[in-house]
Amino acid sequence: MFLAVVLQIVGFSTTAWLTTSFAGNGLAMSTGTGLWKVCVSHAGGGHAESYCYSTASDDVTIKGITIKKSFPGWYRGTEAVETLGMIALLAAAALHCGYVFLEPLHKRTIVIAVLALSAGAAVMIAIGVIIFGIKYEEAFDPKQSHLSSAVNISLSWSFGLCIAATVLAILSDVCAALELQNVRLAA
Repeated sequence: MFLAVVLQIVGFSTTAWLTTSFAGNGLAMSTGTGLWKVCVSHAGGGHAESYCYSTASDDVTIKGITIKKSFPGWYRGTEAVETLGMIALLAAAALHCGYVFLEPLHKRTIVIAVLALSAGAAVMIAIGVIIFGIKYEEAFDPKQSHLSSAVNISLSWSFGLCIAATVLAILSDVCAALELQNVRLAA
């Protein structure tokens, strides 16, 4: 459970859900896109620079140039379900700690709550990962957009950490179900 929490926190908060890179014509550029921030690095013409901007704002100003940007509804949906999954996972971990370390919380209802919260977290995180995994391909398909086929676009390690957190949350559900069975037998 606690490894799932750590992996979800890192995957949720870092800028490597999606990475892009391009090199050609004396220019090299890469981006890292997370749920909350996009970071861009580029080099060319003898200089290099990096900058990041929030996905929450509609306009970005870089060196006096304002860029209008908007993230689609599926992106906002991914942010929402990943946030709900994070909250449920943190609540499940807190209850699990209480169950393990505090004698008054050694109750069947606490195990059921941990089971329900962890299952809900796994479902929400999985929905976010599935939405992002499907929709990013549609949004960034070089054959269907202005993007050059020389641009390398791929899901990255932050995305993978959220998948791993989902799997670990499911495994913690199995353990909670086994504990629930033990609690029933002891009663």
